[in-house]
Amino acid sequence: MTAVGDLYRAIVLEHGKRPRNVGRLPRATHAADGDNPLCGDVIHVEVALDGDVLAALRFDGESCVLATASASLMTERLIGATAAQARRMVDAMEALCTRGEGGLAGDAAALGDLRAFADVYRHPVRVGCATLPWRTLKSALGD
Repeated sequence: MTAVGDLYRAIVLEHGKRPRNVGRLPRATHAADGDNPLCGDVIHVEVALDGDVLAALRFDGESCVLATASASLMTERLIGATAAQARRMVDAMEALCTRGEGGLAGDAAALGDLRAFADVYRHPVRVGCATLPWRTLKSALGD
């Protein structure tokens, strides 16, 4: 594995073992449940919108390391984003996880630590794990 690959693997493992923004959100304005029946992952996402801005974002549930890491990184990346920016990021993550960096319309480097999921497309069974939190967020936002 390359040094960059090792770095991204370390990011996924760190967030999988010590996820950020876990637990219920008392002032949630939007919420959704998601599951991945192929592996048994279940996730609950809660959002507190302040106008059109994701003022707070949390998740909980039972999921594998990949889904947990994806949810943790999602919350860190999207708190403070507008709902429109969050929707665009959901689409970018879907493209990254299903087609790799070559499937992105924009600059892959702009994804930052989310590039840790760039090779997920090589493992089709794991795509559902990595995208579960993002699809659940999209549902919470009413899409």
